[in-house]
Amino acid sequence: MQKNISNKIDEKLLDKIIAVAYSDAGLYDRIIVWVKSKNNPEIKGLLDEYKLTASSVHSLDEKKLPEVNLKSVYHKIGQREKSEPAIPFIPSFIHSFNFSKPLVSSAAIGLIIIAIVSVSLFYTPPPEQKYTKAEIELAQQQLGESLAIVNKVFHQTSIKIDEEVITRYVSKPLNKGLNLINDYLIGG
Repeated sequence: MQKNISNKIDEKLLDKIIAVAYSDAGLYDRIIVWVKSKNNPEIKGLLDEYKLTASSVHSLDEKKLPEVNLKSVYHKIGQREKSEPAIPFIPSFIHSFNFSKPLVSSAAIGLIIIAIVSVSLFYTPPPEQKYTKAEIELAQQQLGESLAIVNKVFHQTSIKIDEEVITRYVSKPLNKGLNLINDYLIGG
């Protein structure tokens, strides 16, 4: 059946159908095949058949196949054997997803370029504060005055603590207590 259908279908269209079935086709080819498969049931059947074959091929696990067969297949299709990614810290599934499809790679690079350009265009560094000599001298004078006020308050506080608090609340009761102890010890 496949030979009869493929004889009626143009070879370029057949290549596009196969590429769509194996998910290797571009967006334009996918649209063309989709439209033609909607209009022609033979193309639809052929596409479904190739999709079924593609899903069975993709479900094969390479580790179960003999290594000799894998090397032979890679040699026949002109592709190097699959190996570990060039960057060892990227897991292989991420590497194969990101770098095997040119659309994904170009989209990622485009996003990075857009981010760099937008940051360089829209980033404005905070303005630097530049002070004149007059402003600096005024700030130094105000600092000196505020330190003088603080010094005066501390000085007055220390005098008040020495004269009132220590004499009234600490030394008088302490002297009174010591006199009581002396009187008690002397017997007096």
